[in-house]
Amino acid sequence: MTLRIGRIASRLGGIALTFALVACSSAPSRTPASIVQSVEAKAADGSFDSAWDAAKTYETFNDPRAVTWYERAAAVTPWTFHNPQAEEALGRIWTHGELLHGTGPNIVQGAALRASPRKAERWYRTAAEHGNPMAMLMLAKFHRERGDAASALRWDLRATIYHHMQSESSRLPQAIAPQPDGTLHPLVVDIQRRAQRGDADAQVDLGAMYELGMGLPRDGIEALRWYRRAADQGNVYGQYFTGLLLGRGRAGVTKDLDAAAGWFAKAYAQKFYLADETYWRKTIEPPFWTFG
Repeated sequence: MTLRIGRIASRLGGIALTFALVACSSAPSRTPASIVQSVEAKAADGSFDSAWDAAKTYETFNDPRAVTWYERAAAVTPWTFHNPQAEEALGRIWTHGELLHGTGPNIVQGAALRASPRKAERWYRTAAEHGNPMAMLMLAKFHRERGDAASALRWDLRATIYHHMQSESSRLPQAIAPQPDGTLHPLVVDIQRRAQRGDADAQVDLGAMYELGMGLPRDGIEALRWYRRAADQGNVYGQYFTGLLLGRGRAGVTKDLDAAAGWFAKAYAQKFYLADETYWRKTIEPPFWTFG
């Protein structure tokens, strides 16, 4: 009986070894050792640029270690406007589990990781809360593809305020236009209800609709009032949009750069890099288009 058990154990061990070898042979190609040594030696200096270069190099080779280096880049201190770039890259990667790799004969094509919508949304949101404009657009797209119209609307509105214009995919303002009989769109009604109950994000949404005249009549004074209510709760978009509206002086609001600067400073204290004076002074300028 003992001998028989021993034979079974031996066979199981052989089967396990076979599966292990198959798994190894099917794993994505790794970055050449010489390149690994080079990029990691350089990245030992702890700078963002070195961590970013390491992440991009690994991604080129479809190597999942890229994720670790993007995470390191996102966490580098002192914090700068570069950190949200890494955060946005992580959102992109986790959305589909794909790396932007090369097409060389030694690189296995296809997804290198299992997609994680939860991680993708978390990283996109982190990047957006730190002021990354692309993350705003990607969050809107992310939620729209998953049928979450309310969350998609939120990020469409925020991206529209920042960019001075809406994206085609947002379908704004038609997406939240009142009914022919004047009845407000259900999403607008829900935002109003939550804003009145003190939800700071909904207050920002409501302010954006008033500022843009989408879903509700355009009213800059009402927009500013709702932004301020969110800002007073510490909401970074409430602070930033209060600064933008005062800095731009539009929708019937009197321009006040001193007051705007104060709100931008509060947003920047929360690592919202667009609220740095270098950025906000450009952002409050009127939009300029050229036609060729």
